[in-house]
Amino acid sequence: NLYFAQPVIGEISAALELLPERAGLIVTLTQLGYCCGLLLLVPLGDILENRRLSLSVLAVGFIAAVTMAITKSHFVFLLASIGLGIGSVSVQILLPYAAALADPQRQGVVVGRVMAGILTGIMLSRPVSALIAGAFGWRSVFWLASTVCILAALLIWRRMPPRKPDNRTRYVHILRSLLSAARCNRLLQRRAAYQFLMFYSYTLFWTALPLLLFGPVYGMNHLEISLIALAGASGAAMSPVAGKIADRGQIIPGTTIAFTAGLFAWSIMVFGGSGGALGVTVLTLGAIVLDGAVPVSLVMSQRELFSAYPEQRARLNGLFMATFFVGGALGASVGVWAFQSYSWVGVVVAGAAGPALALALHLIFTAGGPSITIGGISK
Repeated sequence: NLYFAQPVIGEISAALELLPERAGLIVTLTQLGYCCGLLLLVPLGDILENRRLSLSVLAVGFIAAVTMAITKSHFVFLLASIGLGIGSVSVQILLPYAAALADPQRQGVVVGRVMAGILTGIMLSRPVSALIAGAFGWRSVFWLASTVCILAALLIWRRMPPRKPDNRTRYVHILRSLLSAARCNRLLQRRAAYQFLMFYSYTLFWTALPLLLFGPVYGMNHLEISLIALAGASGAAMSPVAGKIADRGQIIPGTTIAFTAGLFAWSIMVFGGSGGALGVTVLTLGAIVLDGAVPVSLVMSQRELFSAYPEQRARLNGLFMATFFVGGALGASVGVWAFQSYSWVGVVVAGAAGPALALALHLIFTAGGPSITIGGISK
């Protein structure tokens, strides 16, 4: 639901009379709503019954999706975008729960499998949206989003066992602990910074790519764009592999490979602005590599955080993923701006800055040695 709007922002802005330079707000506000949910709702997973919390959050997403499907006001649409983002955080309530059920030696594999599902949904949302919009119009995309909320709620109700954490911490204390972790937890700071930069780059690419492919250089239709997005979705298959690597203690080299792969993806996609068969080839290959690099770095980070702080998984995951999606919100806005102002070359420069800076920071941190030790594990 977070990314259904990306392939159709042009049609939405035209139908709702939203200025083209502000079209990126559709994705940005959805991401910001998601971040609010991560910070304010996901930490409740440490103290409230998880199934009921997930269903309540999904109800918010359902109402927002229906509103987006029927409104004719761009102002109401943008407000509902925030609600859709808030309603999409239910999956982040389930992720720490899955980690809590897993054997400590297999947490990486379990987190990797769950993240594979999450990221596959993210990656498939674009081609599905493009296909649905091409056949039935952009409003049908948000009717589909509301249907997804209902189906997810039914699955959670039937298949997810109730879980009430054995934690009597008050909500206000949970929020205070988030501030403390943001200020003092070096591991969280480092990993959140990495993922901010990687998801900034990822979202920038998938926001700007439809603008290039719909434009005069390629002149593609929804179906053709969806095929490229489907190819990119194969990168999510790297999540379980990354989990196995993390469980073997290879988190630092795995992280290095992820950032290097992201930088490589952008280095070849610079040729994508020229059009033709070469352009399509490098864009498709770059999408696959970038879509593989992001989940690898993400699983490495979550495996490290969940194993280091088992009693605070939900709140730390909320804070970590909020930073992650703030990077995505920034990338969505920068992607539209860079393409409108500097064409595809500007997009490549802005996008490559993400993995390049993440790699530089990672090399600096690892060169300095481990910063803290928890349970005999260097962090």
